[in-house]
Amino acid sequence: MLLVAKVLAAVITVVGLAWIAERSGPRLAGVLSGYPLGTAIVLFFYGIEHGPEYAAEAALYGQLGLAATTGYCLVYTLSAQGAEPRAWRPMGVAILALVGFALLAQSMPPIGAAGALVATGVALLAIRVTRRVPEPEFVAVKAGPMMIWGRALLAAVIVVVITALAHWLPQSLAGVMAAFPVTLFPLMLLLQMEYGNRPVAVLAKHYPFGVGSLVVYGLSVWVSYPLLGVALGTLASFATATLYLVLFLKLRGR
Repeated sequence: MLLVAKVLAAVITVVGLAWIAERSGPRLAGVLSGYPLGTAIVLFFYGIEHGPEYAAEAALYGQLGLAATTGYCLVYTLSAQGAEPRAWRPMGVAILALVGFALLAQSMPPIGAAGALVATGVALLAIRVTRRVPEPEFVAVKAGPMMIWGRALLAAVIVVVITALAHWLPQSLAGVMAAFPVTLFPLMLLLQMEYGNRPVAVLAKHYPFGVGSLVVYGLSVWVSYPLLGVALGTLASFATATLYLVLFLKLRGR
């Protein structure tokens, strides 16, 4: 029953957001894209299966996992420069980097909430490094059934695998894996298959701008899960992430 719930959560999230984005316009779609959806699903089921305290501690290690994911996007952005449009080399190099960064993150001594500073610092560094990286020419992307349902099914598989591995892996590595780009990675993979690496490079370059929402959500889970439980803690964390996104979009708009 829990397995079905994980699959439904991932599929409904991806397909539902695609449906809302098509009917709401770019502004709301942009806000929704900044939500920590994959991380939220994984941490929620961590809390259900292992208890709220386990999920709260995993959320702290997830801050280091965010740094690893940002490093993955940075490596992809840089590797895509000069690559052939259909070349898979940037994706392969970036995946290897993600594995290396994740193993490095889980091997670090516990640094608690300071992991949020690491994640934020890496995101700012990535933004600065890629600031002058030219973006490829515009590629029109159509969100067809393959893009939506393929992404949803891949996301469901990733959620099931990560939450299953948490039963055997150290809590530190399970926490780092909670920050795996559950919804981002399938999208990048399908875009690579359908359109090549140019739209993926644009997506990877702009990922660090959304890390703040993920950082805020993880810190909120760390605080709220032990106090409020998994369900109310998840609602409180989404409310906190929403407030951050609204303020961020207003400041950026100015």
